[in-house]
Amino acid sequence: MSFSLLCDKNDGALLDAYPEGGPAGWRYLVSQRLASEFPSGGLTMGFSPNFPDRLKLYDFVDSILEIRIVSERVRRVIQELTPNDVEFLPVTLVDHKKEIVARDYFIMNIIADWDVIDLERSNVRMSHILKDNISRVWELRLKEGLSADGPKLFRPRHLRSYTMVDPIVQAALTSAKLTGVKFLSAEGWDGKYR
Repeated sequence: MSFSLLCDKNDGALLDAYPEGGPAGWRYLVSQRLASEFPSGGLTMGFSPNFPDRLKLYDFVDSILEIRIVSERVRRVIQELTPNDVEFLPVTLVDHKKEIVARDYFIMNIIADWDVIDLERSNVRMSHILKDNISRVWELRLKEGLSADGPKLFRPRHLRSYTMVDPIVQAALTSAKLTGVKFLSAEGWDGKYR
């Protein structure tokens, strides 16, 4: 089974703060449902004031928060293919002047977590703080013989701030011509976003 890393680093708007009034930031990284703690009307996230020239709004919004912020178009594709692997938490996006630029965006909170990384064959360094998390990748190797019945979109265990997708999800996102995203082969990945 092959997987790709979903890469949403782009030249568009950049978000650098979790929404106020919602769950604590670290909770978005631990594969747990948060919708019951999220206001029904959603929360607001603002473009980073440190990057005032980054105004483009793509379907995948760049973030230093290690979470995925996506458009309604992305939500529709993902919900159709893998509704149990994620939940979508509504956010309104505001620009540097605090003016609303979009109301139809979501934090794509990834619920599925899968142990797919072969730590023995990979060339990685584990974190000194989060002992079960990888802090640096030189060469990633995936476990062999993974079931095709696993999640289609998930957080790889030991690399929790990343998102992996199977070929079906990658093909659907690609054919939908969504902006601000690219895919990198997970097998052999060197830790860089080329």
